[in-house]
Amino acid sequence: MMNFLCFGDKNNQSILFIHGMASTAMLCYEPILKMLPDYHVILAEVDGHSERTGELVSVENDCDEIEHYILDNLSGHLYCLSGFSMGATMAVEIIGRGNVNVAKTHLDAAFLTKMGLLSRPYEYIFCKAIKRIQNGKAIPKFMMDAVMGRDNRSIIEMLYQNITPNTIKCVCEFVYQYSIPENIKNYKGTVLFWRGSNEQYPRKSAALLKKYLPAMMDVEIEHMGHGQYLHEHSDEYASKLIEYLQS
Repeated sequence: MMNFLCFGDKNNQSILFIHGMASTAMLCYEPILKMLPDYHVILAEVDGHSERTGELVSVENDCDEIEHYILDNLSGHLYCLSGFSMGATMAVEIIGRGNVNVAKTHLDAAFLTKMGLLSRPYEYIFCKAIKRIQNGKAIPKFMMDAVMGRDNRSIIEMLYQNITPNTIKCVCEFVYQYSIPENIKNYKGTVLFWRGSNEQYPRKSAALLKKYLPAMMDVEIEHMGHGQYLHEHSDEYASKLIEYLQS
């Protein structure tokens, strides 16, 4: 079962955050909590990504649980849904289903492009890379620069050390083969997509999603790799997010 961490007055506008793969809700979002005292903040802990949850069985099931949380605790209405990386892909899935009302959606580096025949090799490489980090071994810099952006250690520093290979494989199967729901064209809220200039796949993902949501705001953050803006510039990240929330 998923766990949800709540902060602030529940009578305020609610923001639900979904963290990235192989990280945790607190590692991703604790630095920006202090900037959001006027909101009811909910951090969803995806299964397999916290000592408070069980092993991840299905990302789709976790999307179901987030929907049920919004329906049961927020009367089906959420002011803002914000996700990073895997969490952003999950956010796309949730608004695409159309089962809950979300006024604003914020996507940070959503991964929406299918990997096709590269899915299995990428999954294998990612599992091996995580295992090396867990064992205190270095990843070749040229590989890190190519995948995460030049001189970007954010993913290493935000790593959930107890992540298991089964959880990683489960997420990879979801993300690398993900299809945007056709129903997302009916989404009535606003969408803001952030991506670092040093990220390859989120750029392609933004272009793909814009075909479904032409009004989507696509913002490139200069000199940033995957997770770098959130991790290294958390105060600015929160300030820009608040600007969107208040717009």
